[in-house]
Amino acid sequence: MDFEPARPSVEDLYRTAEGGVRGSFGEDRAGALAYYAPLVAFVLGLRPAEGARLLDVGCGVGWSTFALAVAGYEATGIDLNPRAFEPPAHPRCVLREGSATEIPYPADSFDVVACYQCLEHVPDPGRALDEMARVCRPGGFLAVVGPNLVSPFPGLAYLARPSSWRNLPLRRRAGMARHPYGNTLPEILGFSLLRSAQVVAKLCRRGPGFTMREPDPTPPFHADNDACYLCNPTDLIADFRRRGFAIVRRGKPGRPPLSYLLAGGTWVAARKRRQDEDGDATRPGQT
Repeated sequence: MDFEPARPSVEDLYRTAEGGVRGSFGEDRAGALAYYAPLVAFVLGLRPAEGARLLDVGCGVGWSTFALAVAGYEATGIDLNPRAFEPPAHPRCVLREGSATEIPYPADSFDVVACYQCLEHVPDPGRALDEMARVCRPGGFLAVVGPNLVSPFPGLAYLARPSSWRNLPLRRRAGMARHPYGNTLPEILGFSLLRSAQVVAKLCRRGPGFTMREPDPTPPFHADNDACYLCNPTDLIADFRRRGFAIVRRGKPGRPPLSYLLAGGTWVAARKRRQDEDGDATRPGQT
């Protein structure tokens, strides 16, 4: 009797993928710093103390941590695959093996905990947020940046370009990747409608809820076909509020106030209140 071999989990692939699963820059320091400039600007906008201790959760090949160290933070990056780390040595940059769901540091260790393009790939996002909140000190910041995989607009925007939808297949083919928005014309239309309903449902829900999906663990990883969790800002805001955190960013700076609900990206930051604080500790001018 023939048995089909078990498909590896995405976590197993992240641990063993040659060169990592986030974009490699090799020795291109300038290119890496330019790529991660929006993340650095987002963290700097939170105005943490100079020389703050920062943890970069799921740092991939390590350039995001390096960029934050160059910006002045005492930056530590953890990832499942330490063999993929690329940056040169830097006095403020430490890279080590570690998991988002079992962060290898004691409670209240960091002034800032950042998670960039990682949470959507974690099979248990609630546990990862528990861990990130645990190692963030009172008065510190927790920042999550990634895609907004329940926004209906990325799929619709793709279909708005004739050069895109004209080349879309009408039927799924063998071996085709499984993107959260679909890979065929009917799938993209259907998922865009479903995502619209999910946004409304999340806004009506009391408390956080994490919508999961079956990831496609077939390399190459692109367009979040390997995503386990439909990351979105509404979930994160509800989760941070449940923890008593003060929300300081709901979307990418410079965007209209409510655009975060439907934008293609998730840019959320919150501050962990100190025990002596009450009510909304959001800083003036931050939304």
